[in-house]
Amino acid sequence: MFFPPIEETVTMGAERETQRYRPQVQILNVETEEERYPSDVSKPTVSAWRCNLAALSQRRNLLFTAYLEDIYVWIPRGPHQLLGSRPEMIIHPVMKQPNAPGYIEPSRPDTINHILVDDLGVDEVLLLATDSGNVTGYNVEAIYSAINRSAQYGGARPFDAHEVKPFFAEHVHLSAWGLATHKFARLIAVSANTGVITVFAFALVDPVSEHDGSSPNSPETPNVRGSDVLENTWVSIDSALSMEELKKDIPNHRTRNLRLSYKGHFDNIPCVSFANFELDPNALWMVSTDILNRVFVWRVWDSLTPVKSTSYDCARGGREQRGWFVLPLHPRRVQQHHFKSDACGCEPKPKMMNGRMVFDVTEAADHVEARSDLVSQQVTADEYVTISSLTLPDDIFPLDGSVHTGSQPQPSSSEHGHMASEASETASHPTASNPFRFSTEVSYYEVAPSRQSLRVRRGITNLIEEENEQWGLDRAVDADRLRNFVRFRDYIPLRDFVLHPRNPRFFPILHFSGNNITLDPYPLDDEIRTLSRSPLESLLENSMFTSCDRLNLVQYLPELGIVVAASQAGGVAIITLTWQEEIGHTFRLDWLLPFPTQERDDECPTPPLMGIAASPMPGFEMPPDVPCIPRDVNPKDRLRFNHRLLNPDGDEPSTATPPECGASSPADPDVSPGSGYPNLTIPESHAYASDIYQPHETWHGYHPSRHYRLLLLFCDHTVMSYEFWHDWRG
Repeated sequence: MFFPPIEETVTMGAERETQRYRPQVQILNVETEEERYPSDVSKPTVSAWRCNLAALSQRRNLLFTAYLEDIYVWIPRGPHQLLGSRPEMIIHPVMKQPNAPGYIEPSRPDTINHILVDDLGVDEVLLLATDSGNVTGYNVEAIYSAINRSAQYGGARPFDAHEVKPFFAEHVHLSAWGLATHKFARLIAVSANTGVITVFAFALVDPVSEHDGSSPNSPETPNVRGSDVLENTWVSIDSALSMEELKKDIPNHRTRNLRLSYKGHFDNIPCVSFANFELDPNALWMVSTDILNRVFVWRVWDSLTPVKSTSYDCARGGREQRGWFVLPLHPRRVQQHHFKSDACGCEPKPKMMNGRMVFDVTEAADHVEARSDLVSQQVTADEYVTISSLTLPDDIFPLDGSVHTGSQPQPSSSEHGHMASEASETASHPTASNPFRFSTEVSYYEVAPSRQSLRVRRGITNLIEEENEQWGLDRAVDADRLRNFVRFRDYIPLRDFVLHPRNPRFFPILHFSGNNITLDPYPLDDEIRTLSRSPLESLLENSMFTSCDRLNLVQYLPELGIVVAASQAGGVAIITLTWQEEIGHTFRLDWLLPFPTQERDDECPTPPLMGIAASPMPGFEMPPDVPCIPRDVNPKDRLRFNHRLLNPDGDEPSTATPPECGASSPADPDVSPGSGYPNLTIPESHAYASDIYQPHETWHGYHPSRHYRLLLLFCDHTVMSYEFWHDWRG
């Protein structure tokens, strides 16, 4: 069934204004079960009660779906993203323990519970977790190449996948569910019904050894060229004693394959995630959630036990909530707004719950459902909304990981108090000409003098950790003031009671339970939270599958600052991550799918969702990763670093004098003795290179943002497809 691209737009003044920062969404197609599988064509069996069973490559036009024990590989075709009935390839995954028993369905122990496509090192990989506890990984580029070769030689589809070999095959003893990777640190995390999270840390080999052809581990996916992944050996780190021994080897602890076991949960763990961005290249932080609706925060290289546990139960009555997904968010990939209603999609309702200030944004779902309500929220001319690019100012999280002090002379002790106070006033009262003015002086002067120089020298790897070391010394919100605020909030503006948040010292996390969405700006803090209750209620109120109502199908698109979250019962929410001065990090519900027009036309299939997948549209694919990870080059010396990045085999340009920006004293612990260069780890160098490397793409200059597609795959094989993008031009 085909549709012209019908964009959901409203011409009213307020709606035109909100469209400036809401992603544009249009329907591409609805491919029904009858259209895909006529009566004379057999169709695969869909597993029930699993996690996400669909994933799209970000670099290639490939869709992966899991049916029982097999992976089907599809190429969505044409502007309507048609799949049809015949996949390009069917992969029968290799199992580390082929005779391991099942948990949900003993008769089919190798049924796939979850699949994930994400970056690992410079490669994109496909991971799958099974009910028997087996976990297998494939290189996406290897699958793509095998399909191309098979197509060249002819033959009937689906092609034989015998030449596609896994790079990873392990077993975690019981039904595996959560899957996560860390791109820079080259880690794979798996959560299982044993209550244990297993992290596989691949040995890191210096890329300079690539030239002798002896390094299978860098920069490509580890062990892609290895002889047999079933014979891989891992050093087990499963006790406090073994962790202490490992810490003695830091920073040389990554010379071997490590298998670390993290314990603290006593229930099933459907999700585990890393802070998978360049601000934490060494993968210090990990979060997880269990079916008791608790979130655990872990310091990966410090302890095998969690550093914090938080419950997400709501005080108000209602159905019991279980934790299904948790996601660390990049603190800079957000929209920033001047007004709370623009950041939250409604006027947030603050209330105290269990000693915590909670900003309730449930009302935003009503505005999305009935766009006419937005007319009453029209922004006047003197409150014209100015939206930034997708990142916060560099003075919040500098690219080089240091505090910008070049234009800020070191204050004397007599000037300290006055300047800090002045900085605080500046942050609290943005001017009309610059409504988003932020001050770094507050953060800068809070650092003790003995630590200032050390902090300036350190790289991006230490910024989050170092800020967190001061945790608890200066609470952002005072509990007594919050209680007063709740009592008098109808009479006094919010800004008079809530202290303005300081520069982000941590990454926010987004948590999904049965039907609630929650954002915590600071995971180690218990004072502020944003909550949206049952945002999909209007879509699911007549559903026959309320038992499947769980927000466990989630995909994060950092480039757009968007999270797509779906309930298996059938509803989908498109969420934009935002920041506002008085609230800090928060989120805005922008779209609910399927659209009301589709519901009225009875185009929505009734079965539950088997999975969702989002990726760039064909022609907008993500480019390959960096061509080289420079080593022994100071990232602040941009000329030499960029030359090495783009010319891994060429000679470096000569310089008459070494650059001053990279100079460090011999006593600097982060500088390699005798080299004058920071002693960066491979993940740190990779993070710097990825941040700098911005290759030209064909859509640059023609479109304001990358265009993405969203596929909703239902258990009856119906596929609904959408396209979304940002039009920052208004």
